[in-house]
Amino acid sequence: MLFSVNQFNWFWETLQSEGKILGAILPRTIVFASWGLGVASFHAFQPTLELNVVGSLTTNVACNLVLGLLLVFRTNAAYERFCQGRQAWGILTVEIRNLSREIQVAIPEKDEYIHSKKTVLLKLLAAFAISTKFHLRQQTPTTELDDWLSAELLDKCRQTQNLPLEISLEIRSHLQQVCQHQTLTSVQQMIVLNQLNHLIEGLTCCERIVATSTPPAYVNFLRKLILIYCCLLPFSLVDALNWWVAFAVAAIALVLLGVDEIGSQMDNPFGDDATDLPLDEICGKIIQGVENTISSVEQESTPTPTKTSNLVEIALRKH
Repeated sequence: MLFSVNQFNWFWETLQSEGKILGAILPRTIVFASWGLGVASFHAFQPTLELNVVGSLTTNVACNLVLGLLLVFRTNAAYERFCQGRQAWGILTVEIRNLSREIQVAIPEKDEYIHSKKTVLLKLLAAFAISTKFHLRQQTPTTELDDWLSAELLDKCRQTQNLPLEISLEIRSHLQQVCQHQTLTSVQQMIVLNQLNHLIEGLTCCERIVATSTPPAYVNFLRKLILIYCCLLPFSLVDALNWWVAFAVAAIALVLLGVDEIGSQMDNPFGDDATDLPLDEICGKIIQGVENTISSVEQESTPTPTKTSNLVEIALRKH
């Protein structure tokens, strides 16, 4: 089939623009377009001056090569941070699922105390994912943790600087209490503790990405080069385009500034922008898995009537 809906969707998605990126670079683009318009006005009143000599730097192969390499390195470095953040959250998701499975299967429910501990541990795992999201975004949790933490623990967590780390300490404390009841073998204890350590490893990886940004010297040098390039560009195009040079400079500046802005937004992939990781959806899937595990724990704790008890009940009714 020559034409299909998917092909037209490609054009539609291509023509759509990210509002936040466009809004961030539009003022700078207007400044460069105004500069190009000023160069065109000067050229119209002083046509005898050879302005293209000034702009010959923009046609230099070395200058274009350096600018292109810097832009490529900028986007590659930002996308690498995005991938590292995605891998770190992948570790968190896998280990929370593994740890909830071990809590559900490996810990036998000897009494009501162990049952309550299992439920608390599973809720703490969901709270760990939610608190990690807020911690990376440097936001204060509102009401999302109310269903997963006790009132006493909520008051304690509000006074700490690292909420997910505090919750991990609570998980370790509850696991220690469960181990004291001899409900886990030494091998099972080692497995559970390794999974908890992997949670801390994923959290630390995310914190490293947030705390370690792209070197400012490199970013500043790239932006200075973009500034020089866009300022000299009208001089090399004014002879051929005249008044249209402002539109040409605006289009080229839009591309260069857009690539730089995308790199800036991808430096921290844990925000709530369209270019960031969908942490809300990831946490939603984690919460759904924990809720399913909690429901299975509650079903196992509910006693089911046996066949013998049914026969006794029928015999008693006859008498």
